[in-house]
Amino acid sequence: MIRAGTMAGEVAQALSRAPAFSGVLGTAFGLSVARQACLLGMPLLTMHVFDGVIEGGNLDTLAVLAVCFFVALVMAGVMRAVRAMLMAALAESLARRLTVEALEAAVRSALAGSRRPGLAALQDTAELRRFLGGGTIADLFDMTATPIGLLVLWMMHPVYAVIALAACVTIAALGVVLDHTTRGMMRSASDRQVKTSAELQGRLRQADMLEGLGMLGAVVRRWEPAQAASLAEGDRAQARARAVRGITEYSSYIAQGTMVVAGVILATHHQVSPGSVIAASMLANSATAPIARVVLSWRDWAMAALAWRRMQELLADHAAPDALPPAADGHPGLWVRDLTWTPPEGARPVLDGTTVYCPPGTITLVLGPNGSGKSTLLRLALGLMQPDSGTAELEGQDTRQVARDVIGPRIGYLPQDVQLLDGSVLQNIGRFGPEEAEAVVAAARMAGAHDMIGRLPQGYATEAGPTAGLSMGQKRMIGLARALYGAPSLLVLDEPEAGLDREGRQAALAAVLAARAAGAACLVVSHDPGLWHGQVDQLLRLGPRGSWQTEAPDKPAARGA
Repeated sequence: MIRAGTMAGEVAQALSRAPAFSGVLGTAFGLSVARQACLLGMPLLTMHVFDGVIEGGNLDTLAVLAVCFFVALVMAGVMRAVRAMLMAALAESLARRLTVEALEAAVRSALAGSRRPGLAALQDTAELRRFLGGGTIADLFDMTATPIGLLVLWMMHPVYAVIALAACVTIAALGVVLDHTTRGMMRSASDRQVKTSAELQGRLRQADMLEGLGMLGAVVRRWEPAQAASLAEGDRAQARARAVRGITEYSSYIAQGTMVVAGVILATHHQVSPGSVIAASMLANSATAPIARVVLSWRDWAMAALAWRRMQELLADHAAPDALPPAADGHPGLWVRDLTWTPPEGARPVLDGTTVYCPPGTITLVLGPNGSGKSTLLRLALGLMQPDSGTAELEGQDTRQVARDVIGPRIGYLPQDVQLLDGSVLQNIGRFGPEEAEAVVAAARMAGAHDMIGRLPQGYATEAGPTAGLSMGQKRMIGLARALYGAPSLLVLDEPEAGLDREGRQAALAAVLAARAAGAACLVVSHDPGLWHGQVDQLLRLGPRGSWQTEAPDKPAARGA
């Protein structure tokens, strides 16, 4: 009950910022009140049948009451159907909005090093959609029947109201007990499940290695205890829930039985009519049933509450940075100033005050041993990570505090681990925007990938996703074409020659030289300085413990820490 009330309040507060959503919820609540009013007529009509029709033998009155009973029943059914459609539409609209926001936040979370996969965010969105579109929220709305039923019972006789109130309090108390005894267990089990699923998914991405080295059994044995622990904790919570649900059901039966017994006693003392005994039993059920349904739907509330909290934490912790306008005195090209970054649990910075300026029409080559922060520097320069201090500006625009759909077309990026999305080669090179075949072919030619793509089974229409069977060299060449697409003003490449044959390496070099000639600022990481000898305008050497230095190809120019 606490969980239901808390989550309902949070959801209502969030939706209050969206007038359309608030209007739908208000309409659904109004329909719930009207429906309960229609259902309230049923026990009252029953009482009149027993007290008036049977004693008076007036069949005309019975016919009128039967018609009223049928009309009230139909109206209640229609309002329930309309309410269900409204809630389904609300769930669909909210899910669409949350899915986009959750995916964007999940990408930022992954960039920050979180192990929580984007799939988990989509699962939380699906859980919230199922919850809102189901009957659980309707049960909360139907609790309006509780005060109405108690008021009518009090008017019939205070003893009826006291019995029903005691039943309501007992069932609500059971709900509080259930929430307090299982909340921590459910959260822990859910968090463990998400963690173990993420770990298993990460390992299964390396299927070739697992099968080739015979490591699959070891991975499963390592994963199984954690999975079993999460399932066991969930089972313990379910066991407690089953016990409380059983008590809740029996509490409802005891309340109805007590109501009948009390009504018979009161009727024998001529304090109530015989018909009121049946009517009171029906009203007591109407008053207690919504509370019982909320308690019995505990698991739905628990799972939805966990999904909602995780979603709120994800959106709060990984919200998009506020966009800033470009600086009026900004430099053309890429200007990296005093960038410092330390790993989350690191004692020393990987980058310490790194500064480099990449003017338009130049190539800056980044060199350094493994672990010196070369790839990290590229990600910081692109605004994909939050530095401890310092800034990176592209044409005066802070790359961290800008809308990605605004700055993205101005950037060409080839990461070390090239990933192609599900879709055709044409769509991947064109960044899944409007299909401009001429621009895609031009980028492919510039990358030296056009002939290779022509040899694919369906050319540019060939599927290029993770399961398409392309080699790493083919993926890298397509990724380079994607980076060059649209003539970006900044070209950032992380080992573009890695995994390519001699012809491919020369093609990558030629592509960067062509981009420089077109006026792009090029920032390139490489472990093969010989390939770039005599072709670059500036060197940035990264060393251990955040040390760095910039130099012209022939002599040092500036040193860092």
